[in-house]
This record gives sequence, structure tokens and C-alpha cells, in this order.
Amino acid sequence: MNSSNFKLIFILILIFISTLFIGQNTQEVTVNLLFQTYSTSVAIVVVSMLLIGILVGWFFKGNNNSNKKETIEKINTESTD
Repeated sequence: MNSSNFKLIFILILIFISTLFIGQNTQEVTVNLLFQTYSTSVAIVVVSMLLIGILVGWFFKGNNNSNKKETIEKINTESTD
């Protein structure tokens, strides 16, 4: 099995599982955010938190990589002097 077939099967399985998750979690929940109250489904709350977590992780990973690059450049500059 080549890698493109594996990726396609993996994506199709993820879509299937996601569809099942959304279909089975349609119950309404109340979300209190600061001074606002929202009514939405459990699936939307979970997916929203997942996306926020991915964005926060991506943000901190990006900052970490730039710090590594600066440190490597600083070490290279000091070693040439």
C-alpha cells in the first residue's frame, strides 16, 4: 500500500468518526462565557475547544522555533569571533 492510499483511507476514517461524533452529540448545553450565556450542541463546544487548543499549540511552537534559530545564530556568531 503506497502512502497516498494510506492517507486517503486515514482521512476517510477520520471523516467517518467525526460524522458519528457530531451525530451522537446533538444535546444542547449552556455555555457561560464571561457575562454571556450561549446554548449550543456538545459537538460544537468540543470541536471549538479542539481548534482553540490547536491554535495555542501552533502559536507556542512557532515562538519556540524562532528562539532556537536565534540561539543557533548567536552560538555560530560567538564561535566565529
